[in-house]
Amino acid sequence: MSRLRVALETQFAVGTPTGLGVYASGLAKALRARDDVDVVELRDDSFDLWRFDRRLYWDQIRAPALAGRSKADIVHFTGGTLPVWLTRPAILTLHDLVWARGVNRGRFYVRWYFGDFQRRLARRADAILVDTQAARVDVADGLEIDSARIHVAGVGIDDPFFHIERRVDDPPFVLCVGTVERRKDLVTAVEAIARISDVRLVSVGPLTPYADEVRATAVRLGISDRVALRGYVDDALLRDLYSRAAAFVFPSRYEGFGLPPLQALACGLPVVAARIPVTEEVLGDCAAYVEPGDPSGLAVALSSVMSSPNAVLTEAGRRRAQTFTWSSAADRAVGCYRATLASASDG
Repeated sequence: MSRLRVALETQFAVGTPTGLGVYASGLAKALRARDDVDVVELRDDSFDLWRFDRRLYWDQIRAPALAGRSKADIVHFTGGTLPVWLTRPAILTLHDLVWARGVNRGRFYVRWYFGDFQRRLARRADAILVDTQAARVDVADGLEIDSARIHVAGVGIDDPFFHIERRVDDPPFVLCVGTVERRKDLVTAVEAIARISDVRLVSVGPLTPYADEVRATAVRLGISDRVALRGYVDDALLRDLYSRAAAFVFPSRYEGFGLPPLQALACGLPVVAARIPVTEEVLGDCAAYVEPGDPSGLAVALSSVMSSPNAVLTEAGRRRAQTFTWSSAADRAVGCYRATLASASDG
């Protein structure tokens, strides 16, 4: 089988990597390990794209220029956005449709660019990769395109999460990992913690203006000393927090995948999640579920998993997490690349 030359966008792993960076770096590593793919990374370590004007420049000028010089057979854009001008067959990873669905707030031009504008551009991708079947349904509906153009590739769990040694803190804390933004609904987690005595909430992830609402809720409930918004932390500290937490909470109302609770399963940390299609698909029977926006139910579920750990469920969670590998994600991505190129040559 001929080798593929793939231009892969990995810029999101530069600087403060969010889930986009984890995905890009994990997929890049798995693709480089293959003997049928040559990877050319679309990346500039000197450039910080974490500001709207910089992101616009990256999407529409810098990334297309790098792609044009890559001499690649196919270009894979991993950040959910496309340039206006495409010179090669293009694959787009769409983790979710938060902007198109109006889930995220922001200035009008930010909402327009990531929402309506990119929604139109996404339809021009030769193929779209998503993380879950639930996301496939959501993207097909949101973009109004045939689901046959959308392929589920999944994500992987990095190996260190399976080797974390658990040692729960006393007094205990509940961990939440992810960008502190409205759709993640950290306020509901704060309201739940207020109902549980002597338990803290530690949140890890980049902060947005929504963090002010979270802090104000903690102050109003008189538990500001039990709620810590740590912001972004490095991998070593993140894994340390996973090792010491008593439970993991994931109250998000909208997701395309939800990597953090799967990482929690990998290290044997009990998970309580909002019941949405994505969490049920990814976590299966290995998590406790509550309805979104229900602080009372969340408090009861958290209290239960902390007071009565279930060793059988914990082991089942580890086994489930082991099925999510970057090599499998790379297999499915390469299958999509080859099918796309075959279709282009036939056309």
